[in-house]
Amino acid sequence: MERVLEIARGELGTTEYPPGSNHVKYWNDYDERMQGQPWCVIFLWWCFWRAGQSAAFFAGAKTASCGTLGRWYQAQGMTVPITEVRPGDIVLLNFHGGLTPEHCGIVEEVVGFGLVKTIEGNTSPGEEGSQDNGGCVARKTRTAAQIVMICRPEYKEIDMPKTDYEKHWAREDIEWAMESGIVRGYPDGSFHPDQPITRAEAAVMLRRLYKLLKGVKQ
Repeated sequence: MERVLEIARGELGTTEYPPGSNHVKYWNDYDERMQGQPWCVIFLWWCFWRAGQSAAFFAGAKTASCGTLGRWYQAQGMTVPITEVRPGDIVLLNFHGGLTPEHCGIVEEVVGFGLVKTIEGNTSPGEEGSQDNGGCVARKTRTAAQIVMICRPEYKEIDMPKTDYEKHWAREDIEWAMESGIVRGYPDGSFHPDQPITRAEAAVMLRRLYKLLKGVKQ
């Protein structure tokens, strides 16, 4: 759970580009063909995937729908009342008084009864603007009146391997490329520095490098 939250915190401030486009880096790992779709669920999917906790999110499958995600957790008996909410839970939200989930986030902190701090994708950076299609990753404070459902992932203990490029001759270059967003490691923490790449992977990396040189946030 802590690893998922750590990854989510590291994404705070990430924005879609161009503004209002729903184009974000998370779609590149989920399915690049879906760029332009609302991405609050995809942000959470990506955080769980990067943490090696995909099975806890949606049994290792993929969904971009708040409703589908909520129905799955209900079917598994993995929902809890507001009185039992805790960090690492997923909250499904509605801002118009309805019961249909239209947005989601992960609980970072329980402030008080019915009041939680969350990290969410595709929301606005402050209290103004669209809360469920705001275009960035931000911390939010949500109330019981906004929470439709609280889902409780079953996190697994994972032994993260030591980085497999620690003693590699290209370690500094690998770290620079990863920090710049040009390349990414695998969900289990490995990198496989001597593994060949496909032409498709090369194309993705060239595109990311082009965006970096143009000053576009990855």
